[in-house]
Amino acid sequence: MNRKHILAVLSSLPLVACLFACSSDDEANSKAGAEMLSVEREVAFAATETSCSVKLSADCAWEVTDVNTNIDGSEWAGFSVSPRSGKGNSVLVISSEINHRSADRTATFIIQTEGGLKQKVTVHQTKSGADLSINQEAFNFDDKEGTQTLTVKCNTNWEIVGMTGIDWLEVGQTAGGEGTFDIPIKVKENFDDVDRTALLTVSAGSVGDNKFDVRITQSGKAQISLALSTYQLPVFAAAGGTEKVTVTCDGAWHAAVPESVQGWVHITPSSGIGNGEITVTCDANTSIQERLTVLTVSAGTQRPQRGDVVIMQSPN
Repeated sequence: MNRKHILAVLSSLPLVACLFACSSDDEANSKAGAEMLSVEREVAFAATETSCSVKLSADCAWEVTDVNTNIDGSEWAGFSVSPRSGKGNSVLVISSEINHRSADRTATFIIQTEGGLKQKVTVHQTKSGADLSINQEAFNFDDKEGTQTLTVKCNTNWEIVGMTGIDWLEVGQTAGGEGTFDIPIKVKENFDDVDRTALLTVSAGSVGDNKFDVRITQSGKAQISLALSTYQLPVFAAAGGTEKVTVTCDGAWHAAVPESVQGWVHITPSSGIGNGEITVTCDANTSIQERLTVLTVSAGTQRPQRGDVVIMQSPN
């Protein structure tokens, strides 16, 4: 074989860049020399999953470029890749929101080395069992009674769960079908000075694979006021009797006497909301000693208020 023929054969051989499983047009244009880059080219995860990991093998510096989240004509919100650059082997974390659409979605990005090697990665997320959307995922109320609107839009049956044991919150509708629904979210007045929270779940689809968590938060009162009509009742006769204490309050309050005197002092009611009246009853004192105790009325948790009323009873 002559020299010219040998050169012709050598010139027809493809350029090898030590790239594993590379066949795209982007990869064909690489000028990487002896660099090595290997990464999974197709990645898929379920509608309800919010992240997945991909192993990357490299012996050089690399970066993530050309992220395209609008492949199907609708933006893939919440899509991200981390880290966006590195050197050598790594694990890429692909993050996403739950797919609330009844259609698969696709995104792509490029991993490129310093020398010019390029690897295209295509990411798929499967469709949900339903198209479901809501207008907002958090509702905030002050301490007063109030109403806001949750809008649910769906192409199939849906439901709202999480109301069990919550007596301060009312949801105007907890299930429905196809269409758009404006649902009143109503809270009762918060008579404590502690914030309170409820977490509801709006779900749809045959297996509940499409859902939104909705957080309802209501502030407590900034400061509960408490005042009593007296802080010392008239002395009870030995025969016993009844007196009253008026409570002026803009929140929830509680009243109590020590357990040791509950055999001869009785109060009703022992709690209330807003203004009220406590009836104090003393049984007959058959001893020759004076009896003395204190009625305590309290309100508030974070910033407690308290009032003490002295109770005295004459001896027999």
